[in-house]
Amino acid sequence: MIPFTLVLFALWISIAFAVQPIKVQGSEFINSVTNQRFQVIGVAYQPGGSAGYIPQNGVDPLSNGTICLRDAALMQKLGLNTIRVYNLSPTINHDMCVSIFNDVGIYMFIDVNSPLPNESLNAGDPGISYDATYLERIFGVIEAFKDYPNTLGFFAGNEDINDSPSASLDPPYLRAITRDLKNYISKHSSRTVPVGYSAADVRPLLVDTSSYLQCAIDGSTTDPSRIDFFGLNSYSWCGAPPATSFDQAGYNILVSDFANTTVPVFFSEYGCNKVEPRVWDDTAALFSPAMTGVFSGGLAYEFTEGSNNFGLVNISANGSAQLRVDYDGLQAQLNKLNISLLESSNATATALTPATCKSSLIGDSGISNNFTIPSVPPGGQDLIDNGVTNITNGQLVQVSQLNVPMAVFDSNGVQLQGLAIKPLPNDQSNTPSGQNTTGTTPSGSSTTGSAATPSATKSGGARMAVEGWLVWGLLGLGMVWRL
Repeated sequence: MIPFTLVLFALWISIAFAVQPIKVQGSEFINSVTNQRFQVIGVAYQPGGSAGYIPQNGVDPLSNGTICLRDAALMQKLGLNTIRVYNLSPTINHDMCVSIFNDVGIYMFIDVNSPLPNESLNAGDPGISYDATYLERIFGVIEAFKDYPNTLGFFAGNEDINDSPSASLDPPYLRAITRDLKNYISKHSSRTVPVGYSAADVRPLLVDTSSYLQCAIDGSTTDPSRIDFFGLNSYSWCGAPPATSFDQAGYNILVSDFANTTVPVFFSEYGCNKVEPRVWDDTAALFSPAMTGVFSGGLAYEFTEGSNNFGLVNISANGSAQLRVDYDGLQAQLNKLNISLLESSNATATALTPATCKSSLIGDSGISNNFTIPSVPPGGQDLIDNGVTNITNGQLVQVSQLNVPMAVFDSNGVQLQGLAIKPLPNDQSNTPSGQNTTGTTPSGSSTTGSAATPSATKSGGARMAVEGWLVWGLLGLGMVWRL
């Protein structure tokens, strides 16, 4: 009986330290408890790329707890609060990985699609792929991740609209998929999880794509086919001034183009690598007052190095890792952020209402102005009403292993000692620490100023919960001993 009591006690401790869910309010992400604004300070996470997704072998980016432990420890030191994860299987258990990221205050954007057959929309002919088989796949991803408190949102699509043919064909189907996902969440989730879209930075199509997806049909603010957030994969800032500047990168135009957005807008990928190493001046710009009035942060591309020189960390076959100079440069920029300022919400921004969908809302870019949304395909409504089966429903578990077992080296080749995750108390989300993991400051960067501290997302709540369960746990143990 004593071990059983201890297991229950440990379980409640783990759950009590869960991060607080994030909600969408107007054009901002808002913490659901403190009502503070949430800025996305994150990274794209797809270890192994497409080759790291082998569902038939039980392998996807969140299937190996030991790998997630290593990466979460490095992300925590970097100061991240969000990851975007691609190519996930709804039949694989992700509890340990997600719980590790939860413990260090990191949220997740989840892509519901994958490159495998029947697991994404056919952008060239969306009608043939929008069927019950496809819906079963994306609803399965919802089931697998909806119950994790650190699931921030789901991407219904990624760069589907990228040329003239897709601009005319795909928008109504993207709204249909968004509707189906949100209706499924409404019926089967205990909380509302936002659903959005990640757009390619094709400037002639960008504004109309956003306008099409975020307007409200018939003016209804509860229209389920309307996206909750809009991500932009932007790589227009390449290099450091004077080669590139705020205006030369077109950031001034982006701020102007999205000034009237009624949903949160952020960079769902960013980080041009045409000039190496990256010094991340785009990060400084993204979190500056010139952009934070409109944009809600961004996700640097990407954490794990593949063959394209976008990675922050090199991973060896034996699981050891070495930081790249790009990691140091990003850390230096994130250490400069004023977190208190970034968390300040705007009462006007949180009270915005969407425009009513109409053809005049769309310009001459070639984006469809047809707001007749495809009906749910045969068999789809039954899935929405009754749910999908044979899916692993995720839940937080206790994380007992904190120390990273594999060797990790800084960008100078010096092994990091004592690398471990540090579970955050008081339901906090992660923020930059003000420290350099490598121990040296990259050329041209500065880390002056006081260190940032984790952002509390529930004042005292977790501690009270743990103390309460500690009392009950001790009482329970006392009763067991008396028995």
